[in-house]
Amino acid sequence: MDNLNQVPIRKSNNINNSPATHVSAKKSNVRSGSKKSIWTIGSVLTLIVLFFGGYFAIQQLNENSLMRGVNKSEYQAVFLTNGQAYFGKITSIDSNYLYISKIYYLQAQQNGQPAQTQPKTSDSQASLSLVKLGSEIHGPEDSMFIARSQILFYENIKDNGQVVKAINSVKK
Repeated sequence: MDNLNQVPIRKSNNINNSPATHVSAKKSNVRSGSKKSIWTIGSVLTLIVLFFGGYFAIQQLNENSLMRGVNKSEYQAVFLTNGQAYFGKITSIDSNYLYISKIYYLQAQQNGQPAQTQPKTSDSQASLSLVKLGSEIHGPEDSMFIARSQILFYENIKDNGQVVKAINSVKK
């Protein structure tokens, strides 16, 4: 048994084996771990910002490309799938809606009365009148969002056309 108790103990001059060195190595690993997590968080945040920035840039480009054919100095005609047509100024278009303001529309009249209030007869003459949006009984504002799925097409209309001439005479 004496031999077991007489195991020589070696003292090492190696600094790396000291308990203080192990503690500082652990602190160093903690510091590098926190640096890694900061870089990870920073990278994730950068990716999120780039994603949303790209998304909004694409939306803006899409809107600009849709508005490319719209001459903002002229009136536009918007023809809907239900046969209704609106005349006004298109101010913006996105993937879902077209926004139009300064709106007029055509209303059929027979003998000076709206077509809906008089029965049609074969010898009565129907005429169209231009109506400014906002004079209806429910009092809508002079702007409208129209679902793009309801639009057949839209086009710029010339200043010397009958509709624009009628709009200008109504405005005076």
